[in-house]
Amino acid sequence: MAKRKPKVLIIGTGGAISAKKVDGRWKYGEISAEELIKNIPQIQKEYELEITHLFRMDSSDIQPEQWLTLANFIYYRLKNYDGVVVTMGTDTLAYAATAISFLIQNLPKPIVFTGSKTDPLELNTDSYANLRQAIMVAAQANIAETVIVFDGKIMLATRAKKINASEYGTFASFGAPEIGKIQQLISLSGKYKKRSKVSPQLHQSLETKVAILKVYPGFDGNRIKHLVDYGARGIILEGYGLGNLPLLNSKVQEGLEYANEKKVPVAIASDCSLGEYWNSIYETEIGKRLTGLHVIPLYDMITETAYVKMMWVMGQTEDMKKVREMMQKNYSHEITVPKKNGGK
Repeated sequence: MAKRKPKVLIIGTGGAISAKKVDGRWKYGEISAEELIKNIPQIQKEYELEITHLFRMDSSDIQPEQWLTLANFIYYRLKNYDGVVVTMGTDTLAYAATAISFLIQNLPKPIVFTGSKTDPLELNTDSYANLRQAIMVAAQANIAETVIVFDGKIMLATRAKKINASEYGTFASFGAPEIGKIQQLISLSGKYKKRSKVSPQLHQSLETKVAILKVYPGFDGNRIKHLVDYGARGIILEGYGLGNLPLLNSKVQEGLEYANEKKVPVAIASDCSLGEYWNSIYETEIGKRLTGLHVIPLYDMITETAYVKMMWVMGQTEDMKKVREMMQKNYSHEITVPKKNGGK
């Protein structure tokens, strides 16, 4: 009896990996995943592939409504495959992958996001290598996470960030190491969930009126008020370093009080990587400075993940206390809580 081939669902959504110039303009979805697979013959021999195209878009045009569509599409088909691959553009790939991490939880198998820096017709394109590696991970890696596979690296979606717009090395992992590398074989390490027979959980609500506000020298706390008055239901403040805010003559505290009165949660992320030793200095450097302020410290959670997570959290509850609890709870490897604040 022939050995069963691992079965993988490939979902195309557009992006450079599917792009082709038509009349001098880029068109997405012009090169199908079927065409790409024809140039990777060994993949067809090793795995059973089913391919569909959900969107044909530049990823910069993909909105939260498409994340919800994608989550539903994956959830109701997941049981039929050994893993899922989603191809899309790199601009918002990390946002979408992070959204799926929160919208489909308790995964029994991997959901893999990938794309390419260059279109498939480029001489030195990364399209084929990234797609091949993503399929390998979806089909056979013993992980049950939503991950990004790019440039031979396997990264947890909630820890990945786009760091390069024009060169290879597109994504990097922040706050947690990559969980694997792909060369001839897949090599895994670090903390991740393994395949199992658990039942996944689907969430179908996102609060889309969440905003990111960057803190900078000269920042006026009235900007927080303006966002609240404009209809923001949640705000991510991107602070300095460990999450520091300007509190002297900046009206920031006033703005935070106003948001709290209007029941708009404000959480603080960082504008940089916190480094290996942040946990040991957080309380003395930042913790006491934020005492008494109506803010939610997010410690080592990256800004993009914080934004998507708040959308998901506020899609589940509007209770301010519950929002704080959920934002500081770890669901998909997105946050490390300092030991003094209840972490391990």
